[in-house]
Amino acid sequence: MKNATLTIQRKKSFCCALIILITAACVGYCSPARARVYLELDSPNLRRIPLAVAPLQPLCGASEHEEIARNGRKILIDDLEFSTFFEVIQDTTTYLEKPQSCSLAPGTFDYSNWSLIGAELLIKAGYSVSGKTIVAEFRLYDTLEGKMLIGKRYRSRIQNMRLLFHKFTNLVVEEVTGLPGEFTAKIAFCGRVQGEQAQELYTCDYDGHELRQITRNRSINVSPAWSHDTNKLVYTSYRNHNPDLYMIDFTKGRETPLSQRKGINAAADWSTDDRHLTLMQRYKDHSEITIINSRSGQLLRRLTTSPANQASPCWSPDDSRIAFVSDRSGTPHIYITAVTGGPWQRLTTLDAYNADPDWSGYNDKIVFTSRIDRIFQICTIRSDGSQYRQLTYGHSNCEVPCWSPNGRHILFTKKINKIRQLMVMDEKGRNLKQITFDKLEKKGPSWSANR
Repeated sequence: MKNATLTIQRKKSFCCALIILITAACVGYCSPARARVYLELDSPNLRRIPLAVAPLQPLCGASEHEEIARNGRKILIDDLEFSTFFEVIQDTTTYLEKPQSCSLAPGTFDYSNWSLIGAELLIKAGYSVSGKTIVAEFRLYDTLEGKMLIGKRYRSRIQNMRLLFHKFTNLVVEEVTGLPGEFTAKIAFCGRVQGEQAQELYTCDYDGHELRQITRNRSINVSPAWSHDTNKLVYTSYRNHNPDLYMIDFTKGRETPLSQRKGINAAADWSTDDRHLTLMQRYKDHSEITIINSRSGQLLRRLTTSPANQASPCWSPDDSRIAFVSDRSGTPHIYITAVTGGPWQRLTTLDAYNADPDWSGYNDKIVFTSRIDRIFQICTIRSDGSQYRQLTYGHSNCEVPCWSPNGRHILFTKKINKIRQLMVMDEKGRNLKQITFDKLEKKGPSWSANR
């Protein structure tokens, strides 16, 4: 417990340093209303917008740092390609313009140099380094209309440079699509070193970078879940020989037990206002779905009453309903019920085993795991039971899916070379990408909102 507390304190110090050191200021005109619609997200033939990322250059009077320039540009490109909204023009040999110091502002370069190579949007960025601090300036331009869409200036420690660049690409996605980006979000998961029994909590960035171990209690820890403000994380631990629910508050550097009902306190999920948690708890010889106060752990409502087992609850985007798993029909299926109680609606019907639902706040889809031909696959369905779709067709189990902050990607685990790794794909099952490659056996990922 002491080691866990120290880990949390270090996390708290990191967060505080980030808050103090990262600042953003608008340094140019940011269009409040777009004259041009860049992407129609509901279009069945969504195209990728051609975008160029100019080589990063030193700001006026700053020294050149080739590694920072190279790494910073790569972060921008990787983020934008991951979003699936852009066709990034990467080959710098095709550029008609040589990078020059102080040439970020409008009027210091020719838009046609970029539109001629097919770029409809252009990112220009500059940097300066002083000791352990980096200052970066970013511009997003529409080359066809010849105007600046975004101008930002950030200051950060060099060690936090990735977050600085992720913040800007979030703004680019939002400017073009109206959706928030995904790049400053965190992923929490349970990880186990092969050959050991302990399963600790870890976090990483959306792309697998910045891996950090959060708990060190040498116990089995499962089912982490982020609060919507990203400041808290709940999870279940067997450290006291009962699956109890704990909460980590990163802003206060404190961990507290939240629910210790005898039997089980697991699979918690936050309401959108972070005031309540729904979870599975033990009643007699089976589990039921309950709602508790997220601060005190006080039981507010027992949501289900059935001789069957209920598990894996999740909130609807408006907090009016709960989706959960029940084996009342003989095999696990996904059901929906109102938070005020009432009849259950069975959602899944086609397959014999369905579990792990997660409800998107952006497209009213529920992603879940379904056992198809003896292998667990990832599927989606709308909350009215329509548009069922199988997304994965792997030869090894794909499990425990969850949505990205803007509902455009799905995170899940899949066994690769005998080790479960974190995988990401878009909401239609395309652009599959492995984001972790280490030797930790991973389970139960949870994707936070943007920080």
